[in-house]
Amino acid sequence: MNSRLPNPNNHVPETSPDDGWVDPGEARPESVPKRFVLPIRRTAADPSPRRVSQSVGLRIESKSARRESSDIAGRIEVNEIGRSVVRLGEGVPPPPKVERHYTFHEKAAPGESGKNQNGESREWGMVRRHPMLWIVGMGVAMGLLVTFSLMVLPAINAPNVPGKNPVEWALRAEEGEKIEGMEALNLLLTQQPEARQIFRAYAQASVVEEIVPLIKDGKALEETLRSLWDPLKLPSSWDLDEDSSWDIQEFSGQAYAVMEGYLPDKTKFSAYFTRQSNRLVLDWKASVAFGTATFENLVEGKGDTAEIRGEISPADYYSSIWPEAEYRNYRLTSPDRKTSIWCYVRRGEATEAAIAPLFNQGVILGETQATWKITLRLAPGPAESLPNQWLIGEMLHIDWATP
Repeated sequence: MNSRLPNPNNHVPETSPDDGWVDPGEARPESVPKRFVLPIRRTAADPSPRRVSQSVGLRIESKSARRESSDIAGRIEVNEIGRSVVRLGEGVPPPPKVERHYTFHEKAAPGESGKNQNGESREWGMVRRHPMLWIVGMGVAMGLLVTFSLMVLPAINAPNVPGKNPVEWALRAEEGEKIEGMEALNLLLTQQPEARQIFRAYAQASVVEEIVPLIKDGKALEETLRSLWDPLKLPSSWDLDEDSSWDIQEFSGQAYAVMEGYLPDKTKFSAYFTRQSNRLVLDWKASVAFGTATFENLVEGKGDTAEIRGEISPADYYSSIWPEAEYRNYRLTSPDRKTSIWCYVRRGEATEAAIAPLFNQGVILGETQATWKITLRLAPGPAESLPNQWLIGEMLHIDWATP
């Protein structure tokens, strides 16, 4: 039973004369144009068409074959190049080859080489001995030169021999004093053990009578010691450390030795020693930085300023009372470095000429020492000045050692 129902609106068109449907076995009429020809209708019984072989690539054929197939569409026309080849002209011909020439040099005979020839030779590395006559001549010449120098030496030193002129004798005496000063310095170098015993006895003393024989000018300072001396009262078992320093110096033309170390409470001390009456003594004033007035009194503008020890350094604290054009300013610090006062010196005076060079730059290193230990005599300033401003009356000496 046919499941499809007929559609009244879908009629099969009638066959017209122009339709190309023909039987498979019949030939295609030639009169039908190619543009109206339909492919032959295949049936289920027809075998499947063979696959078309792969397309042929570019094919170059002879001219006659190309004419026969010129009517085939899709062919590429190829023009055949003629057999005649145009050649370029020849370039510049290369230069002719030059034959290599050889020159033969005959080797020189062994004895024909020059005497001044440098480099290795048969005598290279061998020690050359000078003739004995040449050595003797050099020795004689050196002996004559030494003899001549000794003969001329008195004539050279004649102007330096002191005569009857008093100035020359004074220079000779001053030279003798310098020699004695050097002997004092050399003697102090060997007296460190004795200085240790003196300072140990001083540190353990409890009364003034025990230290008067140990210090310089002890008899003259006895009353001062009774009022100002503060005994250390160290035990008898105490002794200085072995690494205590011992420095030899010269202050104001006198030889001194400075021994530095630490007390049991880790306080640093500096003990000055010198020779007096052919014996080693302790310079008490320098060791304790003695001053006729304390810096606490100097800050208030009070006290005896005849002998003040401290550390001086340049400053620039000027005012209308202390103008820079007339004065040079310095800062004077106490030995314990806790208190400072202002000190001024008049420009052009001997005191200013003695202090100013201490802070001039060195010629070689170009450096200056920041502070100096110094001993001064101070004087009051103008009435309008502050209490802690003082005038330097005199520089007694550099450092704290007693002259």
